[in-house]
Amino acid sequence: MKYIYLLLIFSISAVSLNSQSRSIELTHYLLPEFTPGTVIMKDRSINFATLNYNLLSEEMLFNQLGKILALGPEIVKNIDTVTIGERKFIVQNSKFVELLYSGKDELFAEYRCTLIMPGTPSAYGTTTQTAATKTYSSLNVGGILYELTLPDGYKTRPYINYWLKREGKLMKFINIKQLGNLYKTKTTEFKAYTKVNKVDFKSPDSIVKLLKHID
Repeated sequence: MKYIYLLLIFSISAVSLNSQSRSIELTHYLLPEFTPGTVIMKDRSINFATLNYNLLSEEMLFNQLGKILALGPEIVKNIDTVTIGERKFIVQNSKFVELLYSGKDELFAEYRCTLIMPGTPSAYGTTTQTAATKTYSSLNVGGILYELTLPDGYKTRPYINYWLKREGKLMKFINIKQLGNLYKTKTTEFKAYTKVNKVDFKSPDSIVKLLKHID
């Protein structure tokens, strides 16, 4: 993957990849297609780009004249905010996370993906599959992580890590029980809501509704 280390002037006129992706299911990308957005730098300069987030490489990618390029580390560290449509992303620990909710606390989603390798022959004519969290060096063979579709036999399993920011402190939770532990002073409200309402941990909207109720 070619990284961009200098400040670029993006152009949303580079849409050949975007138009092509409309008929392709991007299973290892956050969005179903590359979408116009803005990259706002810390110096408040604004660049326009056609963007998407790769769940496997954990990078924000953009289309430039039909080529898929990554926002490199030198650019990422100087980014304030990336917006794609109505969605807002910030940089946290050198990775992009989406701001889902801002109230007394802030809620962020860290989108990731597990790659399920093709089945391999085993005894009695069956196959086995290995599911392992992506490691960049071992899986980015021939740049396949950046293609619109993965090779035959590869499958993906997306998942979300959530981060709660309270008084400047970031706290990670990966299930509802852990979230409840972060609201021990509001245990009654938390239990009452989750008893009446089904909270889907895989749905950011569902988690946001719970936090709004507690807030």
